[in-house]
Amino acid sequence: MIEQHTAVTIKEVAQLAGVSIATVSRVLNQHIAVSASTRDRVMEAVRELNYSRNEVARSLKVRQTRTIGIIAPELSNFFFMGVVEAIEQMLAPLGYTLIISSSSNSTLEEKRKLQVFIERNVDGLVVMPAGPEGDHFRTKAVSHIPMVTVDRKVADLAVDSVVVDNRYGVAQMIKALKLEGFDRIGYIGGNPAIHTAGERLQGYYEAMKDLKLPIDDRFVLYEGTMDQHTGRKLLRKMLEIPGHPDAYFIANEGLHLGATAYALEYADPAVRDRLVFASFDLMSYGPLLKMCHYAVAQPLERLGREVASLLLKRLQGDSADFPAHRVLRPDIKVISANGGRPFAIF
Repeated sequence: MIEQHTAVTIKEVAQLAGVSIATVSRVLNQHIAVSASTRDRVMEAVRELNYSRNEVARSLKVRQTRTIGIIAPELSNFFFMGVVEAIEQMLAPLGYTLIISSSSNSTLEEKRKLQVFIERNVDGLVVMPAGPEGDHFRTKAVSHIPMVTVDRKVADLAVDSVVVDNRYGVAQMIKALKLEGFDRIGYIGGNPAIHTAGERLQGYYEAMKDLKLPIDDRFVLYEGTMDQHTGRKLLRKMLEIPGHPDAYFIANEGLHLGATAYALEYADPAVRDRLVFASFDLMSYGPLLKMCHYAVAQPLERLGREVASLLLKRLQGDSADFPAHRVLRPDIKVISANGGRPFAIF
């Protein structure tokens, strides 16, 4: 015969601790109006009875699920996951659980994931938009959910956002390459309709003009998703053009990895030995990418903390300064082991 186990109730916890059900509820919800001795008695009863409250039932009662839905363009990207980890470090101790999903850089998939989160009644949303389209974020259902976009913004979308100063980072990279002796600098990037790709392309044009460097549009290549496949493809195109530059600014880590892999596998050794890259995004393995002399290091922890702080502010009903737009300045890294030369950062 199978032994039947019934779930322990909050009433049983209250009886064992010698307190009211309301007091147990206050302890479990970390209410400050409970003495230390009472809190200890309740938690001892919780442990002894192995009590676990029914979060589904609780969410129906208080209309909160303590869940945050996150939509990232791709889960394999170190940048996105670094930001998500920083968000979790702030929200998990407060009882929130993150539900992480990927749009696979598809607006259609982003819409589907958004609908799933709406149906799951998440308390908040953190979105790294897949593209410039934003009508699916303007629906009545979404308007009731606090949302913060990170890294990328959607034009005319009234939500909080946290981004880095892309143009500043690009300007530093172009300056570094010029000071190393390069006047002809190519560009490898993604679809400029995406916020970050567009900002970095404009940053390239502005920096080249400010430093009075020639711009040859044959060597300004951008398309599609900023991933390894695109990086390989665009560097191959560059190197097939006679008289191509030796120095390149590369718009993100995925493109950088792809371009490096192509150069190592297929470029003529004499050409490869002259290549110098400056890249947006510096990861822990950056010094291993020997063609990279300079990199923009995005402040992943600061980005995550800022996103979490804004989200908590809205979850607590504070709408002051809404919509807030935070712009963080990235760090500039000289990879001297690869030949990078220190320079004055402005």
